[in-house]
Amino acid sequence: MPNQLYIKFYHLYMSPHKEYQLWPDAELLKLLRNDDRMAFEVLYNKYSSKIYYAAYNLFRDKDVCEDLVQELFIDLWAKRNQLNINSVEWYLKVAIKNRVLMYIRTKKATLDLSAIAMLTEKYTTDSKVMQKDISGLLDENVRQLPDRCREIFTLSRKEYLSNKEIASKLNISIKTVENQITIALRYLRTGLNDYLPLVIAVLLLQLF
Repeated sequence: MPNQLYIKFYHLYMSPHKEYQLWPDAELLKLLRNDDRMAFEVLYNKYSSKIYYAAYNLFRDKDVCEDLVQELFIDLWAKRNQLNINSVEWYLKVAIKNRVLMYIRTKKATLDLSAIAMLTEKYTTDSKVMQKDISGLLDENVRQLPDRCREIFTLSRKEYLSNKEIASKLNISIKTVENQITIALRYLRTGLNDYLPLVIAVLLLQLF
């Protein structure tokens, strides 16, 4: 969202009365359906940072995540009179999952695969089958990379070397390192396509 639109949106909606902040979501939802802007403001202030944090953990892109948050809440306001929901929090969880998947499908944003791998390991400890499947799928796709591409990606993501350190170690240019990592990430994202909806849904439920 352009900065001017963001600022306009913020000043229109971002100064709720204190008494509204004490009301439960169910009451705020009723007020929202009746065009109550203060109720909307409270919900925005309550959930926008959570949505931003969840999205940032997947994309690692500040501008993309700010756009996603603003689009989601503008959509919420636009649909306020037709909302047929019982839980604002659950509605927002589903909405952010769908919007994240839409961003990926339309190539508006790309996932940070390193973050996905870390979050999967952190948040799926109670789902060993899922964790094993995803880790195995990542490892299998890494093994299928060309030799030099796999070597560079492994040094970067497994041994945590910087691009400069990898270039020095392999006696190649930093640009070559960057190009090979880009190729690896593009290939790995393609290999994870079938799993992405499940992975993102599980991670968002944990992050939100």
